[in-house]
Amino acid sequence: MEQEKSKPSQSLQSVSPLLKEQRPFQFVTLRSICISCALMPVLALWVVEAELIWYSGHSTAISLFYHVTIVIFLLGLLNLLIKKKKPGWALTPPELLTIYMMLSIAATFCSHDMMQIMIPMLTFPAYNANPQNRWDEIVMPFLKDWAIVIDREAIVGCATGNATIYKLSIFLAWVKPLLFWGFFLFVLTMALLFLNVFFRYPWTERERLSFPVIQIPILLSTALSSLLKSKLFWLAFIITALIDIINGLNFLYPAVPSIPIIDIFLLGDYFIDRPWNVIGFVTISLYPFCIGLAYFLPTDLLFSCWFFYIFYKLQMVLGSALGVTELPGFPFPVEQGAGGYFAVAFLTLWLARKHLRAVFRTILGRPSGIDDSMEPMKYRTAFIGFLVCMAILVFCGIKLGGTLAMMFLFFVIFFLYSVAIARIRAELGPPAHDLHFMGPDMVLHNAIGTKAAGEGNIAAFSLFFWFNRAYRAHFSAHSMEGFKLAQQNKILSKSIMKAMLIAIVIGILCGFWAMLHAIYIHGYSGKPAGDAFSQEAWNRMASWLSTPQKPNYGATSAIGFGFIFSLILGFLRTKFTWWAWHPVGYAISSSWSMDQLWFCLFLAWLAKGIITRYGGAPAYRKSLPLFVGLAMGEFVIGSFWNIYGAITSTPVYKFWG
Repeated sequence: MEQEKSKPSQSLQSVSPLLKEQRPFQFVTLRSICISCALMPVLALWVVEAELIWYSGHSTAISLFYHVTIVIFLLGLLNLLIKKKKPGWALTPPELLTIYMMLSIAATFCSHDMMQIMIPMLTFPAYNANPQNRWDEIVMPFLKDWAIVIDREAIVGCATGNATIYKLSIFLAWVKPLLFWGFFLFVLTMALLFLNVFFRYPWTERERLSFPVIQIPILLSTALSSLLKSKLFWLAFIITALIDIINGLNFLYPAVPSIPIIDIFLLGDYFIDRPWNVIGFVTISLYPFCIGLAYFLPTDLLFSCWFFYIFYKLQMVLGSALGVTELPGFPFPVEQGAGGYFAVAFLTLWLARKHLRAVFRTILGRPSGIDDSMEPMKYRTAFIGFLVCMAILVFCGIKLGGTLAMMFLFFVIFFLYSVAIARIRAELGPPAHDLHFMGPDMVLHNAIGTKAAGEGNIAAFSLFFWFNRAYRAHFSAHSMEGFKLAQQNKILSKSIMKAMLIAIVIGILCGFWAMLHAIYIHGYSGKPAGDAFSQEAWNRMASWLSTPQKPNYGATSAIGFGFIFSLILGFLRTKFTWWAWHPVGYAISSSWSMDQLWFCLFLAWLAKGIITRYGGAPAYRKSLPLFVGLAMGEFVIGSFWNIYGAITSTPVYKFWG
């Protein structure tokens, strides 16, 4: 895991001399915090309107939030103008990157995989219970009144719109649920933050992982003037911008011809005979932003992603050819991916074992520990804080109906996923990672079945669905990237920690406000995200309670197979320098995102391989502006269509999602 042949992101640092300067450590400035806090409610409303209400773009469904990246780009342009007139007023690169970090953390709360599911979910069961589905008998008795919304006026307004959250009776109906879930979310993110403290030093200081996701924001903050002088940047920017302008006009006015880049070729339509017909949805799409982002990834991960995507499809074909029909779900690709995530977490802990032993010696006050004076907080404080948060989370699960053992296992699995996601992003930075419908709830359900789980645990699992449906916008990854930005820009880790805490609190509040403000105007009923996503948990709960299911040994075995197979891949990487198959590629390639992006990753792998093979590191560095332009051209015009759709209250062209 820790080896990489070409170290692409390190060569990036030569683009920005600022990163090499020896500067004294500095504090996060007050004005960067104020600017971030002022922008948070605006961006939260943008995300909610674009992703939930109009389904016109999904910034939080990719690793690099494009709505935040655009803000940094615009601030950078404004900064260049200010430098000419009032140099002392201009924001410094560390300030711009602090703003990026705070806005990214805040955006995780109102993201496609968190509050956009949570808020509709809390009203859905009471609003949709009827004699046909019998939810009044099957579902509602196991839900706590203080954890959901049951007031009729509040739930009808939320579902249908044409209402307002600013009406006192509606606002009061939300007070208890939001106080509980707001507190729960704060404790959850604090637990992840405490956990990241233990890995900050080995990842950012000792291993110096590349953190590919944040390389474009770093360039925009430290080398924007150089980018703007690059012909390659403007060539790529203009091409992708024109594509999105034309396709956006085609969406509004079909008479305008389009330039197809999404679902150009559906391979599944041409494989109609057994056994090849089981490959399902396989599309060739050309997302310019993905090619641009993927160019910053290590070559072996790019290869592993598209290779293992095909590998999973061939498993399906092989299963069909062998007549394996008695195992529904075979070959369980998502479960294999979950096993890969567990293996990445295990390998992460194994690689850090010496550091963690020293950390615990420090916690216990024994000799040969680690000096933690430069850490965001004392290791002992982080350890106690994590234990307290874990206890609170388990207690919340028990209050929702769960048992001590099941809730403890649930959060252990969740934190293992979190460590894996943070490591994946820190070392390799894929453009997207999701692991749909394989949260701790499904892992435990497959292992023991619904009868052994019991009604209370199933109710708790369902209420936790909103932060376990998928893992695309994960706080753990963004906060660790914040620590890396602090390390590269000589910002005191204690100071960046305070900025993170502010981003957490303000981000949660802004997320709640933006969700309730928009949803009571437009309603979630009929919206692809609000309606479809929120009912998934309750339909599943009703099914599990009305039709008890036995353990799914096939699915659980697939998790075990994925775990062992990924460990073997990781072991072989340590033994053979030529070994190109990465366990992370295996873990993430069974996902929904890879269905969309596999061909783009193939193209990025091909382009990067040719450029580095025949031009070496100098050619790689010279080509960087081209690929930054591919991403930024699409981000700028895609953001314009998002905002235009929100202002005019109309669906518009979306370049992703």
